[in-house]
Amino acid sequence: MPEATLTVGNVEILSLNDNQATLPLQDVFPEVPADAWTPYQSQYPSGFSGPEHLLAHFECYLIRSEGRTILVDTGLGGAASNPNSVEAMVGGVEGRLLDELNAVGVNPGDIDTVFFSHLHFDHVGWNLLHESGNSPRPTFPNARYLAHRADWEVFQRPEVIALFPPHWDLTLGPLQDLGVLDLLDGEQTLTSEITAIPTPGHTPGSMSLAVVSGGQRAYILGDVFHGPAQITETGWKFSFDMDADQGVATRAAIIDRAESENAILAICHHGGFGRVARADNRRYWQLIQT
Repeated sequence: MPEATLTVGNVEILSLNDNQATLPLQDVFPEVPADAWTPYQSQYPSGFSGPEHLLAHFECYLIRSEGRTILVDTGLGGAASNPNSVEAMVGGVEGRLLDELNAVGVNPGDIDTVFFSHLHFDHVGWNLLHESGNSPRPTFPNARYLAHRADWEVFQRPEVIALFPPHWDLTLGPLQDLGVLDLLDGEQTLTSEITAIPTPGHTPGSMSLAVVSGGQRAYILGDVFHGPAQITETGWKFSFDMDADQGVATRAAIIDRAESENAILAICHHGGFGRVARADNRRYWQLIQT
């Protein structure tokens, strides 16, 4: 079942958790001293697994807007999507996105758009079904798959492929061969209520969705943030950011924008929806009831 639901004007957003895993803080935020996490572990206890590990959710989002059904990211994937699935990279975690969709009455064929916030393995895992003796086929057979051109180009580089060897061949490359891929440049309108906006740093082509409907606003932010502590500590650098300095600049700009608009934020690796709030002249993420 969805972790959280949100209505923004006429737009419905469901937060779906493909699964979760623990990540050592020292590995993913190597420049941040251990004691710097203490206040955030008290403030956001659901985001941690003990004092030394981040609890990362692998969020996907189902959006309904103007008759369209849009899936944002496809999670980790699993044995049902390919026999050499990348869940082993995060401790054997098996994705459950298809079960999550089924629980809310959505079949893979109901989805008309798959939008990638970026192309890291934990956001594209359910793209394709690999069946013994057959060529791969799209998991979402009626969907166009949308990726930013900059990410598509960089993730084909040999040095990037070498980081996660099965990633490109099993989840990305066949999309183009199957004719289901569209590449985006810059901002792109998906519906009159939803616009894809560039938010680079984590990857060159990272994108977020700006949702504007009925006088309300929300942002689905992909990996601009890796947990709510970065709302306050925008300068904390995540080890998987391809351009960490650009990531810092993007976070700061998004926080300014969201605060000025009183917009709701969805942080991909932390469940629920929240807003930017202030206390003692510091900004922080405040969970909202959904």
